[in-house]
Amino acid sequence: MVLRHLGLDYEQKMLSTADDLPDILKSNPVGRVPALILDDGETLIDSGAIIDHLVEAHDGGRRLLPASGAARRAVLRTTALAHGVMEKGVSSSYERNRRPAEKVYQGWVDRCDSQAESGLQALEALAAAAAGQWLHGAELTLADITAVIAYDFVSTSAPYVMERNSLPALAALSAKANAMALFAETRP
Repeated sequence: MVLRHLGLDYEQKMLSTADDLPDILKSNPVGRVPALILDDGETLIDSGAIIDHLVEAHDGGRRLLPASGAARRAVLRTTALAHGVMEKGVSSSYERNRRPAEKVYQGWVDRCDSQAESGLQALEALAAAAAGQWLHGAELTLADITAVIAYDFVSTSAPYVMERNSLPALAALSAKANAMALFAETRP
């Protein structure tokens, strides 16, 4: 999404950490996605490192992430919160769907679900306070991109979390973002 927002050309390979591990290990020895292979062959791993590079190298106007101060910390805090929601959604989904049923640890599932729900409620509060604007002002930032991706991801990968939560402001933010070509063109 950041690559698209910055207007950068790229080639994307859709790989699953559960099913394509040998291919992923070629780029990331930890076997995680995403990874970004730069034109010079350098490979960046982890969303934070990739986004940091992209913003530093290609977002001179600092549209996605302010350069410093309280505004930067607010965007980073919201982005970290949304990443946490996604991580807990992945953990819950893996425990439920990848582990043999007789070995699923319900206590862990409940904890991951609770953490994802708590994070979503915090994002909901931010979206409600933004009152129809972007989360941190009049312009789309990295916080908005990540929050919408987290909401959309949990909605599809862990719908049981969504069933227990009312998130109208976050749903409206998602709808607003997904109406933009930037988002709509990346949907599977």
